[in-house]
Amino acid sequence: MTELHVEKASGPAADTAPRETGFKGLMAEVQRDSYRRLGWLATVMGGLMLVLLPTPLVLPAGVERNLAIEWNSRIVLLVLSAGVALLCRRKSLPAGLFPVIALSYEVAVGAVIGTEFLAWPETLGTGTYLGVPRATVWVIFFANVVPLRPRDHLAGAILVTAAVLAWFGVSIAMARTPPAEDVTRTLFVEIVISMAVTVFLAWVSARRVYGLSRALSRARQVGSYQLVQELGRGGMGEVWRAEHRMLARPAAIKLIRTDRVAGSTPSEADHYLERFQREVQATASLRSPHTIEVYDYGITPERSFYYVMELLDGVDLEGLVKTHGPLPAGRAVHMLRQTCHSLAEAHDAGLIHRDIKPANIFVCRYGRDVDHVKVLDFGLVKKVKRMDDSALTQMGTFAGTPAFGSPEAAAGKVDELGPAADVYSLGCVAYWLVTGKTVFKAGGAMEMLAAHIRDEPEAPSARTETQITPELDRVILDCLAKDPGERISSADALDARLAAIQETVPWPEEEARSWWVLHGPGREKG
Repeated sequence: MTELHVEKASGPAADTAPRETGFKGLMAEVQRDSYRRLGWLATVMGGLMLVLLPTPLVLPAGVERNLAIEWNSRIVLLVLSAGVALLCRRKSLPAGLFPVIALSYEVAVGAVIGTEFLAWPETLGTGTYLGVPRATVWVIFFANVVPLRPRDHLAGAILVTAAVLAWFGVSIAMARTPPAEDVTRTLFVEIVISMAVTVFLAWVSARRVYGLSRALSRARQVGSYQLVQELGRGGMGEVWRAEHRMLARPAAIKLIRTDRVAGSTPSEADHYLERFQREVQATASLRSPHTIEVYDYGITPERSFYYVMELLDGVDLEGLVKTHGPLPAGRAVHMLRQTCHSLAEAHDAGLIHRDIKPANIFVCRYGRDVDHVKVLDFGLVKKVKRMDDSALTQMGTFAGTPAFGSPEAAAGKVDELGPAADVYSLGCVAYWLVTGKTVFKAGGAMEMLAAHIRDEPEAPSARTETQITPELDRVILDCLAKDPGERISSADALDARLAAIQETVPWPEEEARSWWVLHGPGREKG
């Protein structure tokens, strides 16, 4: 599963100038794509030279040519292209180095291709050279693939032209039978005209390709932020790593594209915008260190809703258990208590989450802390005792995730949803953490919802080899009581019971730090 989520967004208005990094006006992702394009082009050129390496041996007899020059030029192109292709695979290359690498490669390849005149000097001597230099094809193709500023491509094309003309002069001097003066002049004019047309076409192509890259970069500006890398996507939207255009600060942006919802009507689009606007407003009102922090939000000109959150370095609990298996009881309790802290504040504010599940609980490195929990995605948050609010969730028959939904939510009793629903869902999360399994096995969403309504859960200790104390078994089952009145009454009450268990099954900080050294993500993720 993709690990997501987010950092701060505030500051200058959206029309502030973008921060210059690398080649002007291109966002980081487009800059990285430019390296990929150059690497692809170098790979194609290298492969072509490898295939053509033996062709001088099979050319028609009777035509004098310099096989050594042809072989040497193709070997040089093969080695040069392989080097550039390998260089472009390195992710650590700075964006500012790209124009230097790209232009150097364009000019070097063009200059080597220009040695065609040296390989066929007697052809020139007879005045039978027709067509245009091969370098013209290279320059135009390069300009249509690699996004460089038009003036950079113009400079490269002029340098290649100079190299071609230089090799032409050398080939005339080397010919045993130099062509007549009028033939030489005619050939020179043909080459100059073809190269002049090539320079012009390269400049036009460069304007088009670079313009498209600039347009893509502008399209990926959201408020004061530049979208850098897509971290994940779903049916309704995407999560992007982003940077503030002035502060160069990493962040994550959740971008909700209502036009991508299958079959959505304008009224449904308004519904989704209202839902996610409520999510960001509710989340921003909370101050717990274990609730994801939201810094900014808005609507793009295309009516996509977005909000900006802190970028976290870690993994959600779904991915954690899928990758590393069930957690030790002490570690699970440690994470559950932090989740209780977030939910308790939300409940005090009259808010219930309604979509507590492993994928919405993120464990991360946070400053010097490790195993720090953040609760995410208050997208289904609901004000307790506000019945008019329920209209916002009537687009479907169930709001939440079936495997982690409460019986009252499964039964569609929206008006009865309260903090106890979140406690039940957190009990399902606890079950998942210590067993690696959902509370009930089901073949589909409706079967799962029915199981939450009617079936009694099996004790977690009976479904895993993980060591689970009877006290933790009892707490999890008490969270999973069908009747909200029989459950643990609140997040605070659950935290108190988990605190007592933590005294017998601690999760030492040293052990947590060791885990992160061995298994923690090597880079920031959102």
